[in-house]
Amino acid sequence: MNEPSLSFDLAFIAVLVVVAFATAVKTTLGFGFPLIAVPISANLIGARTAVVLIAIPVLFSNLLILLRGGGTVDELRQFWTMLAGVILGTVIGAQFLGVLDPGMLSLIVGVTTLAFAVVAFAGGVPAISRRARTYAGPAVGVASGVMGGTTGIFAPLIAAYVHSLRVDKRAFVFWLTASFFLGGVTQALSYARLGLYTGSLALYALAACLPVLAGTKVGFWLQDKLPAETFRRFVLGLIFVSGLTLILRQLL
Repeated sequence: MNEPSLSFDLAFIAVLVVVAFATAVKTTLGFGFPLIAVPISANLIGARTAVVLIAIPVLFSNLLILLRGGGTVDELRQFWTMLAGVILGTVIGAQFLGVLDPGMLSLIVGVTTLAFAVVAFAGGVPAISRRARTYAGPAVGVASGVMGGTTGIFAPLIAAYVHSLRVDKRAFVFWLTASFFLGGVTQALSYARLGLYTGSLALYALAACLPVLAGTKVGFWLQDKLPAETFRRFVLGLIFVSGLTLILRQLL
């Protein structure tokens, strides 16, 4: 079944609105852009076109958040192994795209994420010691990279892990974004090598970066206004929805 061709029509305008909203959510809480934008856009412009197109505004959004700052050198020492794991996992996921079952991966990640959110809401997630982070960080990075390389969704495991470290909201958003940026660059380069960015699609992808500016501004304002506890609850709510969505997609 051929996907609809892109044109500057009501469908594409709707995609721009979706991108603005998804950017605002992502900038406020640190994740959620592909989870929101890809499924809705897929119904408007086709699944494959949506995945390839959305990858560019996601990268642009990540770059704007990183430029705002929020991470420290001390935190980099804590997170660099996770970031390296994301790159390695994404490469592995891309290489085994035709071998690994993305549906089963989504289901496993969905169940794990959902369980974490439920336990966290109940206050049952213990702090992770520095010794444990030595092993947990790269393991989460690789697992999230493999997940992202095969399904395009990096967020659930990384969001749950970084949340469990109890960093403040600016640091939470920054380090999630750093991991997504590295995974996203790897993805975009893979798409380019496969020749998926035709001249017209590249132009539409760049046009989709314009509403990112508005969404980012709104998201930064909301992030600054949200009290820390409210921010934490919103993050856990989005983690819960992310896990539930991954499960329902495979079961329905």
